[in-house]
Amino acid sequence: MLTFIVSFFYATNLSAQLEFPEDKVSWSFSVEQDGENATIIGTITIVKNWHIYAAKLPADSYLIPSDVVLEKSSNYKTIGGVIEPKPHFEHDDLADEDLFYHSNTIKLKRKIKVLSEKDFTLKGVFSFQTCDDTHCLPPHEADFEVKVKGVVKEVENIDDIDFSSVSGDEIKDKEGNSFVKVNNEWFLVPEGNSSTFYKKYLNLGGKHEE
Repeated sequence: MLTFIVSFFYATNLSAQLEFPEDKVSWSFSVEQDGENATIIGTITIVKNWHIYAAKLPADSYLIPSDVVLEKSSNYKTIGGVIEPKPHFEHDDLADEDLFYHSNTIKLKRKIKVLSEKDFTLKGVFSFQTCDDTHCLPPHEADFEVKVKGVVKEVENIDDIDFSSVSGDEIKDKEGNSFVKVNNEWFLVPEGNSSTFYKKYLNLGGKHEE
């Protein structure tokens, strides 16, 4: 019985001492979008007395940078790399190393140009290593997903467009006129109607008036 009690308290104490990266760092991802230009924003919160390293580190640094990697997709193209706030800087005399890091709450951003005409799910991975003044926890990777709106392409003159070359089922001209494709035929969306509503109307048997 004594052996059991000692083993129980040892296991409980050991469990209490275990530390995990996700206990020190939390994150959420969202999208800000203006037409075809969108920004993926990661809101990263780090507990007091802990930090994560900057995304951009000196080439000879042994530190593990934070990163936001977006899955390759034909729905968009990436514009540049990770955008981060100015990191804290200090020199570690013991290791003779320059440290660039973030603490508290920050935002990491990635810019994309939307190529898809349909809404889609963007997938990515947030990776980091978190440390305090005495030790570091193992590097950690976390998957995330965000919803991005498709962008209907605009054309200069609807009379000049080759509808057979349009990959989606919506298009808009520079005058703001919208056109939708239903049953492989294109229709002008009447003023006051949304493209989504008018496609449903025609699919349900509604008649298009010239």
